[in-house]
Amino acid sequence: DTVDTLVVFPHDAKGNVAPMRQLATPQAAFGIAVDEQHQELFITTQATSSVVVYRKEASGKEAPLRELHGEATQLADPHGIAVDAKNNLLFVNNSGYSYSWDTAGRPIPASGKFMPPAITVYPLNASGNTPPLRVIEDPKTQLNWTAEMYVDPEEKELYVANDAGNSILVFRETDSGDAALLRVLKGPKTGLKDPMGVFVDVKNGESWVANIGNHTAKVYSRTLQTERS
Repeated sequence: DTVDTLVVFPHDAKGNVAPMRQLATPQAAFGIAVDEQHQELFITTQATSSVVVYRKEASGKEAPLRELHGEATQLADPHGIAVDAKNNLLFVNNSGYSYSWDTAGRPIPASGKFMPPAITVYPLNASGNTPPLRVIEDPKTQLNWTAEMYVDPEEKELYVANDAGNSILVFRETDSGDAALLRVLKGPKTGLKDPMGVFVDVKNGESWVANIGNHTAKVYSRTLQTERS
């Protein structure tokens, strides 16, 4: 099987240094999230529309602890992933392309289909063909080729880097269905261009956004007020 590689460096690494360790992951791995409480590493994989979970310190060809995969999961080209260990929730955003699998775990030819972009929510320890607890999708959400996410467990808010929408979307953790946004950062003054990453610095009250479209990292207030748009 074709594999990708996750490389891990020391926190203060710089220059031409070798990684501390490497982990073989499934093909087309995209999003990464860490559950520090349980010392687990979560990775989304586009090729198989799945979430694989490893020990945080896993390396080499170590097998995952568990995998979330199957039609009941409603995973469809998953990208961003966020963990809320405090409330035992797992959030995954999906671009919407999926296909069916045979009993041997191979994709079935001509079974591909497009689904609406969506955020699927699971119990943190979900595995196998587990259906989501709820799904956030449809027009009010403004989801459009989403990338990385960040969850703020204290405020119970979910931040989404909305690549094709040139925006940062903020939902309530409890949202479901065609949910109206709690707030959105968007518009020419923001300098957002194809944002791929988002991180909230709770201690300093800042929100960081990485933009692939103009190769910048921009910093905003934690609350991402709509008047900035």
